[in-house]
Amino acid sequence: MLIALLGPDRYSVARALKNHLAKYAPESDALGDLNLTRMDGARATPDELARAVQSIGFLAERRVIVVEGLMARFSAGKQAAGESNSAEERDDVPPKGRARADTGLSDGFAGVLGSVPDTTVLLLVERGGVAKNNALLKAVSRYGKVEEYILPKGAALERWIGNHCRELGLKVTPGAQAALAASMPDLQGLANELEKLELYLGQGGVLDERVLKEMSFASKQEDVFEMTSAVARRDTRGALLQLQRLLDGGTAPEGILPVLAWQFRTLMQVRDMLDRKVSETHMAEKAGMSDFMVRKTVGQARQFSMEKLLQIHGRLLELDHAVKTGRAEADLSMDALVVEMCR
Repeated sequence: MLIALLGPDRYSVARALKNHLAKYAPESDALGDLNLTRMDGARATPDELARAVQSIGFLAERRVIVVEGLMARFSAGKQAAGESNSAEERDDVPPKGRARADTGLSDGFAGVLGSVPDTTVLLLVERGGVAKNNALLKAVSRYGKVEEYILPKGAALERWIGNHCRELGLKVTPGAQAALAASMPDLQGLANELEKLELYLGQGGVLDERVLKEMSFASKQEDVFEMTSAVARRDTRGALLQLQRLLDGGTAPEGILPVLAWQFRTLMQVRDMLDRKVSETHMAEKAGMSDFMVRKTVGQARQFSMEKLLQIHGRLLELDHAVKTGRAEADLSMDALVVEMCR
């Protein structure tokens, strides 16, 4: 059995992999680890993959092979819709002079994909998009099954939030669904946030806009975004006022730090793509982010150097650790950090 899991929705790709492993190599099976092999697709050879897929399971009906990043090694000569025209920006472009060798290598892998026995489950995992004319993607389409995961947007994202709430045993109002979708269009962040809210509300709890305002990461995100906007402008007074607004609203400094760190990690992703000359229209797919988040962040990212972002992120991590270990007072330290960030 041959299955490819791919797409810019990295959260759903990871979840699909987890579900397939639970089905074909469950942790409850005492011999599960013996019949599960993970391979680095960036380094594997056709012979190594062939030996793995042809091996017989140990006291089991099936053997499971997980290979990550194999398809990204090969270029099919054309770019997928929405990919950059620049060779430096494309992950599937081989180094100059390697095209002929890579063609032979991809043919070797394609041959292996065409001969996967029924006793083996081969899972090819790509946490990002793959060009439609990628040689190995074509082989998977011919010999197996392709599961592609696209980031949901708009009404689809709201439905995803509703479905995930039902899985967690929460009841969610339409207003809360819309507010979460508008302020936090990132599935991994949403999943983490909803799981925290489930712990707070308990099974059968009602998630509405009042709860979001009181407890939610998403409700703080807009205020934190305004604070980072002031930092980007080097507006110390404005950043401190925004921090005070968060504190006056009942948000503890310990709750601001992880949100601020998340925001700066997002800025670092976008700054890196700006430095690599990735066009704004292609950033969302490259980073596995939503178009909304890229549009919202790119203006701020332009006002920071990567060096400055790394410096700020490092200080945030240091302060978070100091506060948690009792070595720093959160209130005073946050004020000093904001002033430092604005320099």
